[in-house]
Amino acid sequence: MVAEYDGVYASHMRDEAEHLLDSINETVRIGEEAGVAVQISHHKVMGRSNWGNVNKSLALLEQARRRGVAITSDAYPYTAGSTTLVALVQGGVLERSAPSDVLIASTPSRRDYEGKTLEEICQLTGKPLQETVSELLAGEGESTVAVIFGMDETDMRRVLAHPTTMVGSDGIPSVEGKPHPRLYGTFARVLAKYVRETGLLTLEDAVQRMTGLSADKFHLTDRGFIRERVYADIVVFDPLTIADIGTYQEPRCYPPGVSYVLVNGRTVVDRGQHTGICNGRLLRHRPRL
Repeated sequence: MVAEYDGVYASHMRDEAEHLLDSINETVRIGEEAGVAVQISHHKVMGRSNWGNVNKSLALLEQARRRGVAITSDAYPYTAGSTTLVALVQGGVLERSAPSDVLIASTPSRRDYEGKTLEEICQLTGKPLQETVSELLAGEGESTVAVIFGMDETDMRRVLAHPTTMVGSDGIPSVEGKPHPRLYGTFARVLAKYVRETGLLTLEDAVQRMTGLSADKFHLTDRGFIRERVYADIVVFDPLTIADIGTYQEPRCYPPGVSYVLVNGRTVVDRGQHTGICNGRLLRHRPRL
């Protein structure tokens, strides 16, 4: 059915740590047997003992592409991920991570914990880790969101630089708390750190990975490019000043260097200030003709 509609199999894979390569193979197999394009969200490897395995996972993608599988991935330019605390517990991640590597981003009943690591919270309460985590889960359930540090900068850069990789924030929307700074700074960080400062990507390549590459992948035929008969979704920025200035303790920082943003042809950011206009719309996949 997915192949009939020229669809895309987008997978948040089964494992991004010890079994990364097994997960890549499984994802490729599903897409290959179904005869559909594949999107991996998000390509990374967690856990110090697994660092370096992106060399092998990227090789698996390249092998699949040589067989004709239209497989790509996305990545965000940080060495920490984010998910709910209950997901970390259920996945056994806390058993393999140091308490100093897990930061509480949002927990509505204990705002004073937000921006602190589990190690810092245990020191404040004088309680052991398991009791602290149990109390957080009992109080908030799945609404407690955490940030987990466990990736390697070299691995992340290798994935980001690969031609099959798009840029994606994977941001978890939040009106309160201290969410992962990727929610505000992903694209600015790529343009500042990995284009201007390190030269990992060219400016043109980086912009393409943020726009046209993803629009093409998901068949958004009237998005992602500046040309006639295409919706005017445009960001005007200064490549010399744009920057990601948020931190894990203070993440809600809009990037400097963005002057104008147009959404569907209307100006929603004017000289760095939001105009109050909300002009977005739901976009749907369209089969290629």
